[in-house]
Amino acid sequence: MKKILSIVLTFAFLLVHAIPLSAINASSPKEEVVYGILNHNGSVKNLYVVNIFDGSTITDYGRYSEIRNLTTSEKINENGDEITINTNADRFYYQGTLENRELPWDIAIKYLLDGKEISGEDLGGKSGALKILVSVKQNKKVNSIFFNNYALQITLSLDNRLCSSIKADNATIAEAGSKKQLAYTVLPGNGADIVVTADVHDFEMEPITINGIKLALDIDIDSNVFTEQISELANAIKGLDDGSSELLDGINRFSDGMQKYINGMKAFKDGLEQFSTGAGKLDEGASALKGGLSELTKQNDSIIAGAMAIQQATFDSVNSQLAGMGLGIPALTPENYSAILSSIPNLDPVKKQLDGVVQFTQGIKSYLDGVSQLDSGASDLAKGISEFKLSASTISASANELYNAGAELNTAIKKLRDGLASYKTGTNQLREGTSSIDSEIDNKINEILSGVSGNDDKVVSFVSDKNTNVLAVQFVLKTEPVSAPEIQEPSRSEPAKLSFWQRLLKLFGLYKG
Repeated sequence: MKKILSIVLTFAFLLVHAIPLSAINASSPKEEVVYGILNHNGSVKNLYVVNIFDGSTITDYGRYSEIRNLTTSEKINENGDEITINTNADRFYYQGTLENRELPWDIAIKYLLDGKEISGEDLGGKSGALKILVSVKQNKKVNSIFFNNYALQITLSLDNRLCSSIKADNATIAEAGSKKQLAYTVLPGNGADIVVTADVHDFEMEPITINGIKLALDIDIDSNVFTEQISELANAIKGLDDGSSELLDGINRFSDGMQKYINGMKAFKDGLEQFSTGAGKLDEGASALKGGLSELTKQNDSIIAGAMAIQQATFDSVNSQLAGMGLGIPALTPENYSAILSSIPNLDPVKKQLDGVVQFTQGIKSYLDGVSQLDSGASDLAKGISEFKLSASTISASANELYNAGAELNTAIKKLRDGLASYKTGTNQLREGTSSIDSEIDNKINEILSGVSGNDDKVVSFVSDKNTNVLAVQFVLKTEPVSAPEIQEPSRSEPAKLSFWQRLLKLFGLYKG
């Protein structure tokens, strides 16, 4: 029996110790308000926390140099860093003075009077040109979750009777009686460098207050409002890029054909140098050339109409997309687009696209003008051949001019091809650049909102990691005031006390003491 009892007790002992400590001594739900008194230079003088609970049995953790019950007269029990109390209060508060005086922010405050640094203790009652510098940076000795998620409001209160010519960039300024309140908001994850200047006399200032709270902004932005139209633009750019590819292929084929035509014209010119032996055949060739060019010139109007239709479709597409972006600019035309888009650097790619299509249309017109010139030249050539016996040199010169005109036309076509190739490169780059623009907009919106509202990190205790059920943490900090030195009244010696008889004699003017 003794052995069995010993085994049972041993098993029970092991079972008790196998129960997690956190299950036995779990911290109670609470809120923390961190109060800090700062020196004039921003360093921490005193730091204490007011812990707020609902009533009943309370377990909390923290290392304090002193604790005080703010609600009842019940005793607070301390066991190392464990603090417990049983209370009937519906809402229970106790204050603890922190042993560790590190804040999540390094705060530095400097005062310059007439360009020279002066301590806050010596500043009271002084006069001159005052500059106050407040610097806020991350204190890497403290859990970064506070710096990255908590916004600060820094407030300075200056007495209008003692301060004038107050300048405070980026501050929200409000009048409160005879005081001018300067408020600065520091977003989560950001530091601050605040500069306040003023002309002062007999200077005094209330404490600088710094309040920190976890920023939770419920901002819901429907990015579809932005991305739908952007997607339409991206699809239109894809279509434009596909169309420019087809157009470039056509121009390349046209250029190859024109080069063959020029090669033929060169052979034609060289042959004319010996035309005296083949005038008849040359006359037939010139007639055939004239007929062919006449047929070619009949297509001029159709080609011009097609080029103008491409140009108009491009301008219509761009105007449609720009109108959807709500930029408020007038409709673009071949006459006004360059002047309008030159003043908008962000639309430079659009301007380059329109430059390309306008150059394309102008190139087509130049080409058709060249064809007309060729037709006219062919007429002259036929006439010259018929009179070649009388003016052989004139025929040769006309053939040379015809070749030169063709060469110029061929050069213009090559420039048109090169310009369209550049245009195609631009549309391809634009296509690649806008292929994922909708997701990039979403990411940018999320990035901006994250910078304003902080992260979604869970609220943690400022006092101890063992407090795992913290509902809210708030920081309330203030510096010591800048006070003018007290004026010492000159001490007056108390008159010596007179006896009854001395007072009686003094009443009748007989006492000279």
